[in-house]
Amino acid sequence: MTILALAWVSSAIGWAMAESRGQSSLALRLVFAANIVFHPVVCLIAWKRWQPLRVVDMACLVFAASICALCMALRLYAPVYGARIDLEPLYLWIPVIYVFAFTLMDHKSSLKLSLLILALFVGIGLPYLVLRPDAPHGNFTVQLYMVSAILIAALYFFSSYQHRFQIAQLSASELARLANTDELTQLANRRSIAETVSAELARFERYGGAFSLVLIDMDHFKTVNDQFGHAVGDQALVALAARAQEVLRDADTLGRWGGEEFIVLMPETAYIQALQKASSLCRHVAAQPLVGDHTVSISCGVTTVAHGDTADVLLQRADTALYAAKHGGRNRAEGLLFNAAPKSP
Repeated sequence: MTILALAWVSSAIGWAMAESRGQSSLALRLVFAANIVFHPVVCLIAWKRWQPLRVVDMACLVFAASICALCMALRLYAPVYGARIDLEPLYLWIPVIYVFAFTLMDHKSSLKLSLLILALFVGIGLPYLVLRPDAPHGNFTVQLYMVSAILIAALYFFSSYQHRFQIAQLSASELARLANTDELTQLANRRSIAETVSAELARFERYGGAFSLVLIDMDHFKTVNDQFGHAVGDQALVALAARAQEVLRDADTLGRWGGEEFIVLMPETAYIQALQKASSLCRHVAAQPLVGDHTVSISCGVTTVAHGDTADVLLQRADTALYAAKHGGRNRAEGLLFNAAPKSP
């Protein structure tokens, strides 16, 4: 709307200056009047959102091309009406139309539209060049066509390059996402979780604080697969991921470690709080059926980082606690702090 307002102001000033200098004509008055009416109307349409912005932009493009084509035709073929129209400033504005066209659509559609507009101007000027090869505006008109063709080619090149660059960016982002995402559950995969654990360990060694790790295993998952099929087993894994996220905080990272095992990283969480959260997670999962009428439980192994821990040591400790939870009756959480005996809340 700012551009439309500026166009209206410039049209009004240009009209006033032409009249004051005695350089106006009926054709120029009609052109200025069309601009004075068109820009406020389109500005109102854009402001009230009566039409999509794309329609408004296209209307502006068609209007600009039509005004330039009309002025060019009057100046070349009807000097009585177009004598006051100066072709040189007009020809300087025509390339702007092609630039505008390449901002509206994809590079291929913009190329077609720009070539169509160029064909319009060539169609207007070609008979003039053929019938009057020595005409005063012939050389300048030919230069307009050459500049227009070069500009369109350059705009298409840069637009297509930008398009390919955007596709490459999207492809790289998608590959990065796929490399770090579990295909079934759409959670962080083992690779991503391992990198996060390493990053948390580095942060802990540098700044201190605490973070806890919970290893989750679905109880009797093999039985679920054997009795109900792997499709139901996959549904159970997806449902478990969703239900676990209902209990966990936004700051926690839930990922699939492999098979029916999941892992949770809890930043700034002490051992007792992590153990309580894991127990709450066990109760929440078992409280109602997970898939259809099938109720499933989980077991959790909890541990908290200690100085000197490596990722392998931390994961081994969580696995030992998980083993204790399994042998303690399942559907429960066990914790292992340092080398102490497994502990349940």
